[in-house]
Amino acid sequence: MMQYKVSYVVTTYNKLPYLQQVMERLVATRQPDEEIVVADGGSKDGTPDYLRGLYESGKIQQFVSERDKGESHGFNKCMLMARGEVVKIITDDDAFDYTAIRAAANFMLEHSDVDVMMGYTGLLHLENMTHISLYEDVADNFKRWLNNKEPVWMIGLPMLIRRTSLALTGLFNTGVVQMDTEFTYRITSLNVNLAWIDQALSVRIENPQSNFRVMGRQTSQGEVDRMRYFYDKRIGHSFADFVKYKSGWLEALKKPIRPLKRTVFDLMKVAQYEGHAQRPTGYVVVPGEDSLAVAFQVADAFMARYNAEHPAEFLYKEQTMTKALKQ
Repeated sequence: MMQYKVSYVVTTYNKLPYLQQVMERLVATRQPDEEIVVADGGSKDGTPDYLRGLYESGKIQQFVSERDKGESHGFNKCMLMARGEVVKIITDDDAFDYTAIRAAANFMLEHSDVDVMMGYTGLLHLENMTHISLYEDVADNFKRWLNNKEPVWMIGLPMLIRRTSLALTGLFNTGVVQMDTEFTYRITSLNVNLAWIDQALSVRIENPQSNFRVMGRQTSQGEVDRMRYFYDKRIGHSFADFVKYKSGWLEALKKPIRPLKRTVFDLMKVAQYEGHAQRPTGYVVVPGEDSLAVAFQVADAFMARYNAEHPAEFLYKEQTMTKALKQ
C-alpha cells in the first residue's frame, strides 16, 4: 500500500519568482493523502532557503537542493523519492489545474490497467496574454496511438504516471533536452497503456527562460526528428526512407508552393489548417502590474472556464475495447 495517493514532483533551477507562483498554488491545494517532492538543481537565487522554509513549516514533504545534470535528472530523483501511487509532473514556470489533475489521478486509481494519463495543455505567451491556444494536435496524436498504435509525441505538462509502471516506461532520458517528447515517443512504442482526460490540466507559460526559446527552433526540431527516427519503426535505414523522411528535400520543395496552395484553397473556400485556435482571455493591460503574477491568474481562469464547459471524459483502451467514459 502506497503512503500517498499522489506525489507532485517538481524540479527547478534559478527561477524563484516563477517557482513561488507555482508553489503557492500547489501548497494551497495539496490534500493530506498527497505529497510534494522538489528537486532544486543547486540554485543561486534564494531557492534553497525558500524550499527549506516550506519544508520546515510542513508545506512540502521532501526536497533536495544540489547540483544536478538537468531537468530529467531532477525529475528522476523526485520519482525515486516519491511515495505516492500516482506521480504528477510539475514544472517550475507553468500553471496547473489541480481539480482536473485530481480527477485524472482518481481515474487511474480506479483503473489499475492505466499506466500513464495525458490531457490538454494551453499555451500563453508572457508578452501577450490576450489569447491562449490549446494544443489540439496532441489530442489528435493520442488518437493516432490509440487507434493505430503509432509512436507519437505528446506534451509532458499534463502527464501523470503510475509509480509502479516506471518499471515498464523507464525514467526520463538524461541525454535529451525535450525529455517529454522522448518519453512519450518511447512509451507509445512500448506495451504501455495510456489514457486521456478531455480537460485542460496545464498551461505552458512561454517566457524568456523557457527551454524552447533557450534551445532554439532549429535545434529543437533536430532533436525531435532524431527521436522519431529512432522510435518509429516504420522509418528504416533504406535510401528511400532517407530521401522521404531525413534528407529534407520534400520540405524544401513544399515550402515555396505553400503560399500559392493557400491562395488557391482560399479562393475555392476550402478549409485549411490555421494552427492552434486562439482563444481570447479577456485580459487588458494594466500599467505597472506584475505581469508574471497576472500570467498565472489568466492561466488559472482559462483552465477553470474551459473545464467547466467540458465535463471530464476519459478515453482509453481496456483489453481489446476502446471506450470513452464520463466521470
